[in-house]
Formats: sequence, C-alpha cells, structure tokens
Amino acid sequence: MVSSANYNIAIGQGHGSGVVASNPVKFNEKKEQTEKPVVVENAKIKFHKIKSTDKHSVQGEWSEDYVYQVEIEMSSKDVEKNMELMNRYRLITFKIPSKKIYTYLKNCYIIDNIESPQRHKGAGTKAVQSVLDRSIADKDTEGRLIVYAKITDGQTSPAGFFYKLGFRFIDKSMNEIMEKWLIKKIDTDAPKLTGIMYLPKNHINKLMMYNQNLL
Repeated sequence: MVSSANYNIAIGQGHGSGVVASNPVKFNEKKEQTEKPVVVENAKIKFHKIKSTDKHSVQGEWSEDYVYQVEIEMSSKDVEKNMELMNRYRLITFKIPSKKIYTYLKNCYIIDNIESPQRHKGAGTKAVQSVLDRSIADKDTEGRLIVYAKITDGQTSPAGFFYKLGFRFIDKSMNEIMEKWLIKKIDTDAPKLTGIMYLPKNHINKLMMYNQNLL
C-alpha cells in the first residue's frame, strides 16, 4: 500500500496526522468532498480537490504555479505588538512591517490513498496517472497534483515511488537526499522521508510517460 492517509496533508487543528511535517499545510476546518475512488487494474486510488477560494494557507518552498499570495494591512493591534517587541529587544534598526503576506494553495487535486495488490507491476503508477489526467482536463487545476508521503507500515516510505514519478518535496533538503539515493542506483528501499510532495509543471510529461517497468 502507498498511502498519504486521508486528510493527513491537513496538519493542524482538527486534522492531526501523527507525523509532523517540516513545513505543514494549514487547512481550514471545512472538509473537502472526496472524489469517488478510481480503480485502475486492481489499484484503487482516493483523492479530493482543493479549491483556492477556501484559502488554504501553506508554508514551504512551493512552485509559483501552485500558490498565490495576498497582502493584508496589519491591524493597529499587530503594529502595537511589534512596537512593544522592538522596544523590549532594542531593535532600533528593525523596520516595522505595515502588511502581512499570506500564501494560499491554488486549485489542485490531492491524493489521499493508493492501494495496490502488488508492487512494481505498474498499477500504482497508472492510478496516479489517472488522477493527473483528471487534473489536466480540469480547467481549474491544470495538472496540479499533491500528495502527503507517509510511512504506513512502520518500515517503508512511498517517497521513492513518488519521487521517481516526478513529485518533489516542498523541503529542498529532502529532495537533495532523494536525488543522491536515486543517483546511486542501489537496490535498497528509499529513505524514510515523510512530508508534502507536489508535481512540478515541468514534470507532468515525465509522469505521463513514465514506464513502471523502469522501477
């Protein structure tokens, strides 16, 4: 089983995951409606759509294609608080910001869970490709696809599977670890990394053309 655990990408109040990501996604309390599971050659994949209008706040090193930013004027209370901190720590060179910048997710699909009876047979890859097909066909999402890679059996991580398909962590240091593992071409399990991964726009063709037999 390759799993991101249903709604576990939503790390924050009301959504606990049991795994702490380095750059968590903080979703609103409103739950998204999960799409009907798709079955592809015995592999079952569950996913749901995130809407930009719900303003799901995110952190981390995202591609600009996945996020948008909104500037909001700071309240007088926030300004006073910053003034107090500046005076307390004597930050005479500190410039008090007048605005807050919030980063939100654009419309995208999130993979919740993949179940496949066998590994290295291509069913899991085809299941992911089926969701990508839907995301590409959806004028709102335009191919944007996210997954929360999580260890479900206590031993293996799906990070290697998704990384080979073209997904990347929002933490660049994790991508460096994965790249070194991939370059070595050693027949060992992928590093046990967990966290949010997304499919960069320039990797869409890589996933669409990916041959599971190369794994």
